Amino acid sequence: MAIAASIDFSNRPRRPSPASAELAALEGIPAFSSLPPASLAALAVGSSLRHFARRALVCAEGTAPAQVFIVLRGKIRAVRRSDSGREVTLETFQAGDFLPEALVGGDRPLSNDWEASEPADLLVIGRDAFAAQLQAAPSLATTLLQQALDRLERSKRLASGLALADVPARVVGSLRALAATSGKDVPEGVAVQNRPTQQELANSIGACRETVSRVISDLARKGLISLRGRSMIVSRRLLAEA
Repeated sequence: MAIAASIDFSNRPRRPSPASAELAALEGIPAFSSLPPASLAALAVGSSLRHFARRALVCAEGTAPAQVFIVLRGKIRAVRRSDSGREVTLETFQAGDFLPEALVGGDRPLSNDWEASEPADLLVIGRDAFAAQLQAAPSLATTLLQQALDRLERSKRLASGLALADVPARVVGSLRALAATSGKDVPEGVAVQNRPTQQELANSIGACRETVSRVISDLARKGLISLRGRSMIVSRRLLAEA
């Protein structure tokens, strides 16, 4: 019987170790840039990468998260739902944002769902592993504080908009915010890719979809915005108006 020749595996690419993908993700996050390699390696061991499909639940209202989540790609929204099925988007997290509620500790439950509003990749880090690095990286604590202040400011804007502004003003304010945070300058104005649906926009400003649809149509008719599939161009005239 012929004996098969031995196969040399030495030049074959090796599959990454379980922690190497997590380590690469950590190295790409600016907030961890001050951590020494040993600390990053320790965090990688206590981390995992998770993918969430659109509308997949990341963490449910009433549960106490035991991990810190960092958005690598896509968007996660904090959403509250009423018994009647109405919902409002309280805030949206994008690439680079932390969801650090687990650091509070104890059994403090979430007051909302965390849900993927589009396909998203998250880095999930155990509470203890993350907390152990805070003292070693003051810049990391500063990043968390700055993001907490940004979240508070977004909540204040949402609350004041609901109380003081009518729906058209809220729609325009939301479009301006999208242009500022997610837009790219083009000759016609500012282009926003993967714009929210009218229902998602309505949820984010506490309005009904039908009213938002009328406002969007009116803005488009006046040439203040231009809708192109899932993208949108916000005119400079709309951005400049008081």
